[in-house]
Amino acid sequence: MGGRIHVRIANTGGAPVTVASVALDSPGFEAAPETGRVVELGPGNRIDVEAEYGAVRCDTRPEPAYAVIGVAGQGASPVRVPLATPYDVLDRIHDGDCAAEELARAVPVTLIPAATPPEPAAPLPAQLVVSRGTASGDVRVDEIGGSVLYALRGALPATMRADEDRLSIDITIDAARCDPHALAEAKKPFVFPLWIAVGSSAPEYSRIPVSEENRRILTNYLTTTCDARR
Repeated sequence: MGGRIHVRIANTGGAPVTVASVALDSPGFEAAPETGRVVELGPGNRIDVEAEYGAVRCDTRPEPAYAVIGVAGQGASPVRVPLATPYDVLDRIHDGDCAAEELARAVPVTLIPAATPPEPAAPLPAQLVVSRGTASGDVRVDEIGGSVLYALRGALPATMRADEDRLSIDITIDAARCDPHALAEAKKPFVFPLWIAVGSSAPEYSRIPVSEENRRILTNYLTTTCDARR
């Protein structure tokens, strides 16, 4: 899945340091591109910088974790600094992403959006198809969520009974925001939360997978709809 966390960098030395980039190094996650952020830190100063993390590795714990800090200056090598402990944010992210992956295997979910809306400014019809993987018993889809750019709505909760292997839920996808700032700054436009309960268990968090083809459909929809609403 991947995502971003905030890393706090402090200059504990006696001279200014120019930070050029930050990357997370953790055995529990795939490597992700470094975050470029040029800032000068004076002695005793600190700053919070976003760092990306890649797909989770569920067979490995996330510690020990390090921030790999690129330092400006001719010939300067990156500095690998251990994250201060206790640092339980990575543990929580790791456990949550692994639980979501396990749930995705138990109950695969597929998003099927229409190619275009019925009218330029109308919501986009779509189907959320829930299949039976390794899960047994009733499967209930409790809630879905959108992102900063997209609003998802459907007739929920909906249940796939124990003797059923497929459930199709009609949903709509709408433009949540069309202002230029949101369109330019949205970092996770296609992260759509999903809560599913298997059997008598409490609902668990997962995400609706969005393929590259569906991302193109949703991007085209947002462009057309936002233009029509201006």
